[in-house]
Amino acid sequence: MISLRNSLKQLPYLKNILAGSKSELLQNLYLNLDELTDIHDLIEKAIVEEPPITITDGGIIKEGYNEEIDELKNATLQGKNWLIELEAKEKEQTGIKNLKVGFNKVFGYFFEVTKSYLNLVPDRYIRKQTLANCERYVTEELNELESKILGAEEKEIDLEYKLFIEIRNEIAINIERLQKASNIVSMLDIFTSFAIVAEDLNYAKPEVNNDGIINIKDGRHPVIEKMLPAGTFIDNDTYLDKNNDRLSIITGPNMAGKSTYMRQVALITLMAQIGSFVPASSAQIGVVDKIFTRVGASDDLAMRTKYIYGRNDGSCRNIKRGNSKQLSNIR
Repeated sequence: MISLRNSLKQLPYLKNILAGSKSELLQNLYLNLDELTDIHDLIEKAIVEEPPITITDGGIIKEGYNEEIDELKNATLQGKNWLIELEAKEKEQTGIKNLKVGFNKVFGYFFEVTKSYLNLVPDRYIRKQTLANCERYVTEELNELESKILGAEEKEIDLEYKLFIEIRNEIAINIERLQKASNIVSMLDIFTSFAIVAEDLNYAKPEVNNDGIINIKDGRHPVIEKMLPAGTFIDNDTYLDKNNDRLSIITGPNMAGKSTYMRQVALITLMAQIGSFVPASSAQIGVVDKIFTRVGASDDLAMRTKYIYGRNDGSCRNIKRGNSKQLSNIR
Protein backbone atom coordinates (compact mmCIF):
# COMPACT_ATOMS: atom_id res chain seq x y z
CA MET A 1 0.00 0.00 0.00
CA ILE A 2 2.76 2.43 0.94
CA SER A 3 4.73 1.59 -2.21
CA LEU A 4 1.60 2.24 -4.25
CA ARG A 5 1.02 5.53 -2.44
CA ASN A 6 4.61 6.62 -3.09
CA SER A 7 4.18 5.89 -6.79
CA LEU A 8 0.82 7.67 -7.02
CA LYS A 9 2.33 10.71 -5.32
CA GLN A 10 4.48 11.28 -8.42
CA LEU A 11 1.61 11.27 -10.93
CA PRO A 12 0.62 14.97 -10.60
CA TYR A 13 4.29 15.96 -11.00
CA LEU A 14 4.60 13.69 -14.04
CA LYS A 15 1.43 15.02 -15.60
CA ASN A 16 2.63 18.57 -15.08
CA ILE A 17 5.79 17.78 -17.05
CA LEU A 18 3.77 16.30 -19.91
CA ALA A 19 1.52 19.37 -20.08
CA GLY A 20 4.13 21.39 -21.96
CA SER A 21 5.05 18.75 -24.53
CA LYS A 22 4.46 19.47 -28.22
CA SER A 23 4.57 15.78 -29.13
CA GLU A 24 1.20 14.45 -30.22
CA LEU A 25 1.92 11.12 -28.55
CA LEU A 26 2.95 12.70 -25.24
CA GLN A 27 -0.02 15.08 -25.33
CA ASN A 28 -2.30 12.07 -25.74
CA LEU A 29 -0.66 10.40 -22.74
CA TYR A 30 -1.09 13.64 -20.78
CA LEU A 31 -4.81 13.75 -21.49
CA ASN A 32 -5.28 10.11 -20.52
CA LEU A 33 -3.13 10.05 -17.39
CA ASP A 34 -5.35 9.73 -14.31
CA GLU A 35 -3.64 11.28 -11.27
CA LEU A 36 -5.54 8.87 -8.96
CA THR A 37 -5.55 11.42 -6.14
CA ASP A 38 -8.51 9.73 -4.44
CA ILE A 39 -6.61 6.45 -4.05
CA HIS A 40 -3.45 8.26 -2.95
CA ASP A 41 -5.40 10.25 -0.35
CA LEU A 42 -7.13 7.12 0.96
CA ILE A 43 -3.83 5.34 1.58
CA GLU A 44 -2.19 8.49 2.92
CA LYS A 45 -5.02 8.96 5.41
CA ALA A 46 -5.42 5.33 6.45
CA ILE A 47 -2.08 3.48 6.44
CA VAL A 48 0.84 4.23 8.77
CA GLU A 49 4.15 5.32 7.24
CA GLU A 50 6.03 2.17 8.25
CA PRO A 51 3.49 -0.66 8.54
CA PRO A 52 4.37 -4.16 9.81
CA ILE A 53 5.29 -6.89 7.36
CA THR A 54 2.13 -8.91 8.02
CA ILE A 55 -1.40 -7.55 7.91
CA THR A 56 -2.75 -9.63 10.81
CA ASP A 57 -0.62 -8.23 13.65
CA GLY A 58 -2.18 -4.77 13.92
CA GLY A 59 -0.30 -1.50 13.76
CA ILE A 60 -1.53 -0.78 10.21
CA ILE A 61 -4.15 1.94 10.53
CA LYS A 62 -3.05 5.52 11.09
CA GLU A 63 -4.27 7.48 14.11
CA GLY A 64 -7.27 9.65 13.30
CA TYR A 65 -8.66 7.41 10.56
CA ASN A 66 -11.09 5.49 12.76
CA GLU A 67 -12.39 6.68 16.13
CA GLU A 68 -12.96 3.21 17.55
CA ILE A 69 -9.42 2.08 16.72
CA ASP A 70 -8.06 5.23 18.33
CA GLU A 71 -9.97 4.44 21.51
CA LEU A 72 -8.70 0.86 21.51
CA LYS A 73 -5.13 2.02 21.02
CA ASN A 74 -5.56 4.47 23.87
CA ALA A 75 -7.00 1.70 25.99
CA THR A 76 -3.95 -0.44 25.36
CA LEU A 77 -1.39 2.32 25.84
CA GLN A 78 -3.12 4.44 28.47
CA GLY A 79 -5.17 1.91 30.42
CA LYS A 80 -3.14 2.39 33.61
CA ASN A 81 -3.50 6.15 33.43
CA TRP A 82 -7.24 5.79 33.04
CA LEU A 83 -7.42 3.62 36.15
CA ILE A 84 -5.35 6.11 38.16
CA GLU A 85 -7.60 8.95 37.01
CA LEU A 86 -10.76 6.97 37.84
CA GLU A 87 -9.42 6.10 41.30
CA ALA A 88 -8.67 9.74 42.04
CA LYS A 89 -12.11 10.80 40.83
CA GLU A 90 -13.89 8.20 42.98
CA LYS A 91 -11.93 9.21 46.08
CA GLU A 92 -12.98 12.79 45.60
CA GLN A 93 -16.64 12.00 44.88
CA THR A 94 -17.14 9.46 47.72
CA GLY A 95 -14.78 10.84 50.36
CA ILE A 96 -13.23 7.37 50.80
CA LYS A 97 -9.61 8.36 51.26
CA ASN A 98 -8.09 4.85 51.12
CA LEU A 99 -10.17 3.62 48.15
CA LYS A 100 -8.03 1.86 45.59
CA VAL A 101 -8.44 0.02 42.30
CA GLY A 102 -7.35 -3.64 42.33
CA PHE A 103 -7.29 -6.51 39.87
CA ASN A 104 -7.34 -10.31 39.88
CA LYS A 105 -7.95 -12.89 37.20
CA VAL A 106 -11.22 -14.06 38.76
CA PHE A 107 -13.06 -10.76 39.24
CA GLY A 108 -11.09 -8.45 36.97
CA TYR A 109 -10.87 -4.80 38.09
CA PHE A 110 -12.60 -3.67 41.32
CA PHE A 111 -12.73 -0.90 43.94
CA GLU A 112 -11.52 -1.99 47.36
CA VAL A 113 -13.00 -0.28 50.45
CA THR A 114 -11.98 -1.01 54.04
CA LYS A 115 -14.60 -1.68 56.75
CA SER A 116 -14.12 1.76 58.32
CA TYR A 117 -15.39 3.53 55.19
CA LEU A 118 -18.30 1.24 54.25
CA ASN A 119 -20.80 3.88 55.36
CA LEU A 120 -19.54 6.15 52.56
CA VAL A 121 -20.05 3.61 49.76
CA PRO A 122 -22.64 5.06 47.30
CA ASP A 123 -25.62 3.10 46.00
CA ARG A 124 -24.14 2.92 42.48
CA TYR A 125 -21.39 0.61 43.80
CA ILE A 126 -22.14 -3.08 43.22
CA ARG A 127 -20.72 -5.49 45.82
CA LYS A 128 -18.45 -8.08 44.14
CA GLN A 129 -16.62 -9.78 47.00
CA THR A 130 -16.47 -9.68 50.80
CA LEU A 131 -13.18 -10.15 52.63
CA ALA A 132 -12.27 -10.09 56.33
CA ASN A 133 -11.27 -6.42 56.47
CA CYS A 134 -12.73 -4.95 53.29
CA GLU A 135 -15.35 -5.11 50.57
CA ARG A 136 -14.78 -5.10 46.85
CA TYR A 137 -17.11 -3.28 44.47
CA VAL A 138 -17.54 -2.55 40.81
CA THR A 139 -19.32 0.24 38.97
CA GLU A 140 -20.73 0.50 35.51
CA GLU A 141 -17.94 2.90 34.52
CA LEU A 142 -15.25 0.53 35.86
CA ASN A 143 -16.78 -2.40 33.97
CA GLU A 144 -16.76 -0.41 30.73
CA LEU A 145 -13.15 0.57 31.32
CA GLU A 146 -12.22 -3.04 32.09
CA SER A 147 -13.73 -4.30 28.86
CA LYS A 148 -11.84 -1.63 26.95
CA ILE A 149 -8.51 -2.43 28.56
CA LEU A 150 -8.64 -6.23 28.59
CA GLY A 151 -10.05 -6.69 25.11
CA ALA A 152 -8.51 -3.63 23.53
CA GLU A 153 -5.48 -5.17 21.85
CA GLU A 154 -7.34 -8.14 20.39
CA LYS A 155 -10.21 -5.95 19.23
CA GLU A 156 -7.78 -3.43 17.77
CA ILE A 157 -5.99 -6.10 15.70
CA ASP A 158 -9.27 -7.56 14.43
CA LEU A 159 -10.70 -4.16 13.57
CA GLU A 160 -7.51 -2.99 11.85
CA TYR A 161 -7.47 -6.11 9.69
CA LYS A 162 -11.13 -5.61 8.80
CA LEU A 163 -10.51 -1.98 7.82
CA PHE A 164 -7.43 -2.92 5.83
CA ILE A 165 -9.49 -5.41 3.82
CA GLU A 166 -12.10 -2.71 3.19
CA ILE A 167 -9.40 -0.30 1.97
CA ARG A 168 -7.89 -3.00 -0.22
CA ASN A 169 -11.28 -3.81 -1.72
CA GLU A 170 -11.92 -0.13 -2.41
CA ILE A 171 -8.65 0.07 -4.31
CA ALA A 172 -9.39 -3.18 -6.14
CA ILE A 173 -12.58 -1.65 -7.52
CA ASN A 174 -10.35 0.90 -9.26
CA ILE A 175 -7.93 -1.67 -10.70
CA GLU A 176 -8.63 -0.65 -14.31
CA ARG A 177 -7.74 2.97 -13.52
CA LEU A 178 -4.52 1.81 -11.86
CA GLN A 179 -3.62 -0.43 -14.78
CA LYS A 180 -4.25 2.34 -17.29
CA ALA A 181 -2.06 4.77 -15.36
CA SER A 182 0.59 2.09 -14.93
CA ASN A 183 0.61 1.44 -18.66
CA ILE A 184 1.11 5.14 -19.40
CA VAL A 185 3.93 5.38 -16.86
CA SER A 186 5.60 2.30 -18.34
CA MET A 187 5.47 3.86 -21.80
CA LEU A 188 7.03 7.06 -20.47
CA ASP A 189 9.67 4.96 -18.74
CA ILE A 190 10.57 3.31 -22.06
CA PHE A 191 10.64 6.62 -23.94
CA THR A 192 12.82 8.21 -21.28
CA SER A 193 15.23 5.26 -21.30
CA PHE A 194 15.44 5.35 -25.09
CA ALA A 195 16.14 9.09 -25.03
CA ILE A 196 18.84 8.92 -22.35
CA VAL A 197 20.68 6.04 -24.03
CA ALA A 198 20.45 7.66 -27.47
CA GLU A 199 21.88 10.93 -26.19
CA ASP A 200 24.57 9.46 -23.94
CA LEU A 201 25.85 6.88 -26.44
CA ASN A 202 25.50 8.88 -29.65
CA TYR A 203 22.81 6.73 -31.28
CA ALA A 204 21.20 7.67 -34.59
CA LYS A 205 17.53 7.78 -35.55
CA PRO A 206 16.87 4.89 -37.95
CA GLU A 207 14.70 5.20 -41.04
CA VAL A 208 12.15 2.39 -40.85
CA ASN A 209 10.26 1.67 -44.06
CA ASN A 210 8.89 -1.09 -46.30
CA ASP A 211 11.74 -1.10 -48.83
CA GLY A 212 13.12 -4.45 -47.62
CA ILE A 213 16.61 -2.98 -47.13
CA ILE A 214 18.99 -3.11 -44.16
CA ASN A 215 21.64 -0.45 -44.66
CA ILE A 216 23.67 0.26 -41.53
CA LYS A 217 26.61 2.66 -41.47
CA ASP A 218 29.18 2.39 -38.68
CA GLY A 219 27.11 -0.09 -36.71
CA ARG A 220 28.15 -1.10 -33.20
CA HIS A 221 27.13 -3.83 -30.78
CA PRO A 222 25.17 -1.96 -28.05
CA VAL A 223 26.31 -4.22 -25.20
CA ILE A 224 29.88 -5.09 -26.16
CA GLU A 225 30.87 -1.48 -26.85
CA LYS A 226 29.77 -0.58 -23.32
CA MET A 227 32.06 -3.24 -21.84
CA LEU A 228 35.14 -2.13 -23.75
CA PRO A 229 37.32 0.93 -23.14
CA ALA A 230 36.08 4.02 -24.97
CA GLY A 231 36.93 3.97 -28.67
CA THR A 232 37.99 0.31 -28.65
CA PHE A 233 35.04 -1.20 -30.49
CA ILE A 234 35.48 -1.08 -34.28
CA ASP A 235 32.26 -0.17 -36.10
CA ASN A 236 31.08 -2.02 -39.22
CA ASP A 237 28.79 -1.39 -42.18
CA THR A 238 26.03 -3.77 -43.25
CA TYR A 239 23.99 -3.91 -46.44
CA LEU A 240 21.26 -6.46 -47.15
CA ASP A 241 18.15 -6.31 -49.33
CA LYS A 242 15.37 -8.64 -50.44
CA ASN A 243 16.51 -8.75 -54.08
CA ASN A 244 20.20 -9.16 -54.97
CA ASP A 245 21.86 -9.01 -51.56
CA ARG A 246 19.86 -11.40 -49.44
CA LEU A 247 22.86 -13.31 -48.07
CA SER A 248 26.24 -12.50 -46.53
CA ILE A 249 28.90 -15.13 -45.86
CA ILE A 250 31.10 -14.16 -42.94
CA THR A 251 34.39 -16.01 -42.43
CA GLY A 252 37.30 -15.66 -40.07
CA PRO A 253 39.20 -17.38 -37.25
CA ASN A 254 37.92 -17.90 -33.72
CA MET A 255 37.59 -14.66 -31.76
CA ALA A 256 37.54 -12.60 -34.94
CA GLY A 257 34.11 -11.13 -34.15
CA LYS A 258 31.78 -13.07 -36.46
CA SER A 259 29.16 -13.73 -33.75
CA THR A 260 29.45 -10.18 -32.45
CA TYR A 261 28.85 -8.81 -35.96
CA MET A 262 25.79 -11.01 -36.58
CA ARG A 263 24.25 -10.22 -33.21
CA GLN A 264 25.02 -6.56 -33.74
CA VAL A 265 22.97 -6.49 -36.95
CA ALA A 266 20.13 -8.39 -35.28
CA LEU A 267 20.10 -6.06 -32.25
CA ILE A 268 20.18 -2.90 -34.35
CA THR A 269 17.30 -4.26 -36.42
CA LEU A 270 15.34 -5.16 -33.29
CA MET A 271 15.99 -1.78 -31.64
CA ALA A 272 14.74 0.00 -34.76
CA GLN A 273 11.51 -2.03 -34.72
CA ILE A 274 10.69 -1.10 -31.11
CA GLY A 275 11.20 2.63 -31.68
CA SER A 276 14.68 3.11 -30.29
CA PHE A 277 17.56 5.01 -31.84
CA VAL A 278 20.40 2.64 -32.81
CA PRO A 279 24.20 2.44 -32.30
CA ALA A 280 25.26 3.59 -35.77
CA SER A 281 25.96 6.79 -37.66
CA SER A 282 22.90 6.06 -39.86
CA ALA A 283 20.57 3.15 -40.48
CA GLN A 284 17.86 2.25 -42.96
CA ILE A 285 15.89 -0.70 -41.68
CA GLY A 286 13.03 -2.46 -43.43
CA VAL A 287 10.06 -3.56 -41.36
CA VAL A 288 10.86 -6.95 -39.78
CA ASP A 289 8.59 -9.35 -37.91
CA LYS A 290 11.02 -12.23 -37.34
CA ILE A 291 14.70 -12.64 -36.53
CA PHE A 292 16.13 -16.15 -36.85
CA THR A 293 19.43 -17.08 -35.23
CA ARG A 294 21.64 -20.12 -34.84
CA VAL A 295 24.38 -19.19 -32.39
CA GLY A 296 25.91 -21.50 -29.81
CA ALA A 297 24.14 -21.22 -26.47
CA SER A 298 27.49 -21.26 -24.62
CA ASP A 299 28.92 -18.49 -26.78
CA ASP A 300 28.87 -15.75 -24.13
CA LEU A 301 30.24 -12.68 -25.88
CA ALA A 302 29.96 -10.45 -22.85
CA MET A 303 31.83 -12.85 -20.57
CA ARG A 304 34.47 -13.48 -23.21
CA THR A 305 35.00 -9.76 -23.63
CA LYS A 306 35.25 -9.34 -19.87
CA TYR A 307 38.02 -11.92 -19.70
CA ILE A 308 40.00 -10.46 -22.60
CA TYR A 309 39.69 -6.81 -21.61
CA GLY A 310 40.15 -7.38 -17.92
CA ARG A 311 42.38 -4.49 -16.93
CA ASN A 312 41.19 -1.02 -16.13
CA ASP A 313 43.74 0.51 -18.50
CA GLY A 314 42.16 -1.28 -21.46
CA SER A 315 45.14 -3.54 -22.13
CA CYS A 316 44.73 -7.29 -22.48
CA ARG A 317 46.15 -10.05 -20.38
CA ASN A 318 47.15 -13.59 -21.20
CA ILE A 319 44.20 -15.95 -20.70
CA LYS A 320 43.85 -19.66 -20.31
CA ARG A 321 40.28 -20.88 -19.77
CA GLY A 322 39.62 -24.59 -19.69
CA ASN A 323 40.78 -26.26 -22.88
CA SER A 324 40.79 -23.12 -25.01
CA LYS A 325 44.00 -21.94 -26.60
CA GLN A 326 45.94 -19.28 -24.79
CA LEU A 327 45.21 -15.78 -26.03
CA SER A 328 47.92 -13.22 -25.63
CA ASN A 329 48.44 -9.58 -26.52
CA ILE A 330 45.00 -9.27 -28.07
CA ARG A 331 43.73 -5.77 -28.77
